[in-house]
Amino acid sequence: MDKFVVFLLCLCLTFSGVIHVYDNIVDGFLPYGFAPGWLNAYWSALGLLNIVAVYLLIKHRRSGIVLMLFIMLSKVAFNSYAHYALGVLESSRLLQWQTLLLGFSIGVSIWLWNSQKTRHSRQIFR
Repeated sequence: MDKFVVFLLCLCLTFSGVIHVYDNIVDGFLPYGFAPGWLNAYWSALGLLNIVAVYLLIKHRRSGIVLMLFIMLSKVAFNSYAHYALGVLESSRLLQWQTLLLGFSIGVSIWLWNSQKTRHSRQIFR
């Protein structure tokens, strides 16, 4: 079951990463000119960060969990600021989906972290 959950998380991270990489390829580096420079740089870096998180979730689960949670928490925080304070994001629909995914990610991260510890301890005692 944990492999399926990791697959879902990797799918979401890959989808998000591909969107940001696509924006950087099509519109050039720092394509989000409507946002402040720091936010533009953050959104541009998400393409690479998401792909690295996918790799880590597959190869080094706990490191991947930490990076994924950092990405999700910062994404929801920065996008909330961009929407509510700056007004540069018109629709809140994507933000609501990201917040839902953040809640899911936090919930399954605790389970995945502990399942990794259980699996590791079983291998030691064999």
